[in-house]
Order: sequence, then C-alpha cells, then structure tokens
Amino acid sequence: MKTSKHFFLNKFFLTLKEFKKTAYHHYGNRFSSIFKFIYYSLFKINTFVVVAFYLDKQIPEYPLDSDFVVLKPTLVELENYRKNLELPREFYYDKIHGIKTCYLAFCDGELAYIHWIYLKGDYNRFLNLSNNVGELNYNTTLRKFRRRGLMGKMLVYILKDLKDQGFKKAVGVINAENAPALKGSFNVGFEEARRIKTFGPFNRKYKI
Repeated sequence: MKTSKHFFLNKFFLTLKEFKKTAYHHYGNRFSSIFKFIYYSLFKINTFVVVAFYLDKQIPEYPLDSDFVVLKPTLVELENYRKNLELPREFYYDKIHGIKTCYLAFCDGELAYIHWIYLKGDYNRFLNLSNNVGELNYNTTLRKFRRRGLMGKMLVYILKDLKDQGFKKAVGVINAENAPALKGSFNVGFEEARRIKTFGPFNRKYKI
C-alpha cells in the first residue's frame, strides 16, 4: 500500500521537474515567480477554505460556450493528450497521487482546462472523504483561455455529472488567498464548511 510519504515524494520530484513552468503558470512569466512559488509552498502559513455543495439542491444553469467540449478521459487518453505539450503540475495528479478521474475542457480542439476528482480511498492531503462525497481538486485553466468564466462553468458541469452518478455532496479545498477560485465556487452555490491552517506541507486532516 502506498503511503503519504510515497505521494509526497512523487509530488516533490514532479514539482522539481516541472518547477519553472508551474511557477510561471501561477505567478506570471518572470523570474520572481520562482521565489514566490517557493515561499508559498514551503515557508508561509496558509489558510485553506473547505467549501461544500449538497447535491440535493438545485444546480444553477451556467452552460459552456459553444466552442468548448468536455471529456472525462481514461488515463491512457490523458497521457496522449499531454504528449508534446508544456503543461503545469496540475495536469499530472495521476502520477503524483494515483488519481484516476479528471475532466478536460478543450476549446476548438485545444486543451484548455483540467479538474481532478478525489474519492474515498484516494490519497488526500486535507480530508478523509465519506462515501458518496467527491472532492473537486487541483484544477487549472491554461493562460490562453482565462477570463472566460471557465472554472465556474466547469464546476456546474461536474456537479451535474456527480449528481447523475448518485453522489450526495461535492467538496473542494481552496487557498484563502485565491479570490477568483473562491468567488467562482460561491457563485455556483458552494458554501464554506471550515478552514484549515497549514505550514508548508504540514496540516491536520478532517473527516467530511
């Protein structure tokens, strides 16, 4: 059985491999982004907000633009989509945590967005998930496709799909300083459930 140490080392080595592109993806294409990424990852006390959406309530209508298509690929298909692309760390959580389920959005055939779904039994840094709860985790929009409300539209798409599969609740864990992600989640109906303090990679886990 793989341990938390194993997954931490996976993430550490992949982060080193993709370090520059991940730092630039999150903080801009400038050298100072590397130092900012190190500081937030290792040395800063961070606050994360756990958000929850109960799937027995109405999911808002927020359709994707007509030039977007969503796929839920197998891991083999995902590997093929990643070939020959310069992608940040968020596109590799099958290799980091062994996660098997993600949603991809394409714009006119070009990869634009990814969102991973964690389930009970999957490795999880923050939460012990109960049955019928899915965690929407590690998502990102590639820079070319930002400012189109893609995250909110994908959240709605995924919530509807989880509901159709019989899930009772969807949750997410978002850095409190990530205002756009929090706003996007609250706008589609997620509610704050609790807050978690971390120091670098260290934090408590909570059952949800």
